[in-house]
Order: sequence, then structure tokens, then C-alpha cells
Amino acid sequence: MARRSHNDQRLILDAALAEYLAMYSLAEFRLVALDRRIPLIGGLLTAFLGSVPVLHEASQLLALITIPVSLVWLMRTTINHARSFEDALRRIEQLEHAINARVGVDAMGFQGTHPSKGSTVGGRTGTESVLAVGIASGLLLFVCGIMITQATTLSLPEIGVCFVIDAVVIVLIVRALLYWRAYRYRQNEPFRPVCGD
Repeated sequence: MARRSHNDQRLILDAALAEYLAMYSLAEFRLVALDRRIPLIGGLLTAFLGSVPVLHEASQLLALITIPVSLVWLMRTTINHARSFEDALRRIEQLEHAINARVGVDAMGFQGTHPSKGSTVGGRTGTESVLAVGIASGLLLFVCGIMITQATTLSLPEIGVCFVIDAVVIVLIVRALLYWRAYRYRQNEPFRPVCGD
């Protein structure tokens, strides 16, 4: 097999480095979402829940249904960001190994040697964010349950509907957490540097 020219080698390395930079940009986006956007949305839901007692009776019922359903969306969004963050980190690790093999020295290695790699889905930040949203969701559901029992404007069937919705939300959140814990990055065909060609 003919040796690749220096220009071919440089093009392959440039492509790997471009993907590496793109993966880091994606990882940064996911990290910002986990660190800032998710807690902000959780705070807004908490503030909205605090306003339920002063709402009109029809609006109270709507809020006591909407807030728990929104928690499913919040939990799933957080988990999706954590999983995507994990995917980006694992691909960065692959690229570090491939680039190191191509240049013949350990020039890159932050993700490949990171102490928490592979131990949690989405790294420490992803785990903390998912657990924080899970705990906050549980607390908000508990407060919703208290508000449901204390709402004097709700009929018995409306209270029953609210509790059924809360129970379904709990099941969906627990299910999402179990799937998140079981998630593993599936490696696609790796970048295979052939240093001798």
C-alpha cells in the first residue's frame, strides 16, 4: 500500500482536530444547559407553584395539573442534556486517543485520563444536575399534593384526577431516572489512525 503524502496526513489530522473542537463546543453547550438553564426553569416552576393559592379556582386546577406534567418534561430534558454531554465527552476521548496515535505522542489526554470518566452518565455535572432535578421534582410533587388536599375550591373528582396525574408523573420520573442510570455510550466505528501508511 502506498504511503500517504504529508498533505493527506495533515488533512486527516485537521479533520480530527475540527471534530474535536466541535465536540468541545457541543459539550460546553450541554454543560451550560445543565448548570444554568435547567435550574432556572425549575425555579420558575417553583415560583409558579407558590402563586397557586391566589389563582382563580379554574386556574388553580389547571396549575395543579400543569406543574406536575411539566416536571416530566424538565426531568427528561435534564437527562437528555446529561446523556448528550456524556456522548460528547466519550467522543472527545476517542478523538484524543486517535490524534495521539496519529502524531505518535500523548499530546492530548484530558478526557481520556479524567478520573470520573465512565463512572457516571454526563460526568459529575450531569449526575448532580439530574439528581437535583429529581429531588426538586419530588419536593414540588409533595407540595402539589399538599395544595391539592388544602384547595377548598376543588371537587372530590378533581382532587382524584390531580392525585392520579401526580402518581403517573412519579412513575414517569422514576422510569426516566432508571433509564438514565442504565445509559451507556455506544461507540460508533472509531477513527482509526494508521500511523505507518
